[in-house]
Amino acid sequence: MPALNHSPEDLEADVREFLVELMPLEHAPAHLRLAFHDAGTYDRATGTGGAHGTVHLTEELRRADNTGWGQPCMELIAEAKAAYPMVSWADLIALGGAAAVQKCGGPTIEIGLGRTDATEVSPPHRLPGGYEGSDMLKRMFARMGLTPRDLVALSGAHTLGHTQRKAFTEDPWVFSNAYFTQLVDRTGPQLLQTDTAIIDDPELRPYVELYARDESQFWADFADAFRRLTWLGNERELTEAQPSSKLTSPTGRGRAKRG
Repeated sequence: MPALNHSPEDLEADVREFLVELMPLEHAPAHLRLAFHDAGTYDRATGTGGAHGTVHLTEELRRADNTGWGQPCMELIAEAKAAYPMVSWADLIALGGAAAVQKCGGPTIEIGLGRTDATEVSPPHRLPGGYEGSDMLKRMFARMGLTPRDLVALSGAHTLGHTQRKAFTEDPWVFSNAYFTQLVDRTGPQLLQTDTAIIDDPELRPYVELYARDESQFWADFADAFRRLTWLGNERELTEAQPSSKLTSPTGRGRAKRG
């Protein structure tokens, strides 16, 4: 059993390492996606949706946005909940996303604990579907209180995983800036309409080009945007959890192997 007298920082580190150790590499991209789907329903104007762990509720987990891939993720999250019952579902789902990045050779992202769980599902039809143009994407992110730079940085999650059984990048198990380099070069196994939209938009393209040439800047901006994403909808101020996001570059970067 985990120690009950851990500091919040130590408890977060313990849970994250628990998830990294037990997470199958092939499930890591889905865990990162699950964290976004839990938080990405937030509407700043109405204060509805957000990172309250509701994606674990059966009705929301069975939505078309989540079905078929979300359930295996929730099996590991439920295992973590049994081991760390004091940690909220919302925190565990967010930590699953951070653990996925670490599992795939990316940085260690400290996101803090203290998100509150909700018992009612989030409003439907608020997540990107992969077909939106850049104007619609920017409106969706503005609805959440996120910036165009956040939009591009978080789109870098597409460096991992597949869509329609095709990988986004040449190495879908390594967290890198490959997504951006392939966007700039117009190469890669699979691009969604939303992917091509951000490279064609004059406001967004400079960030794509920045991350394509500077992976460390991508990692820093992704860590910052991801942490703020995972606090959307919570009453507690982000700065009360931890002063700022912390990012630690891994040793042996890029050597994640499919197990």
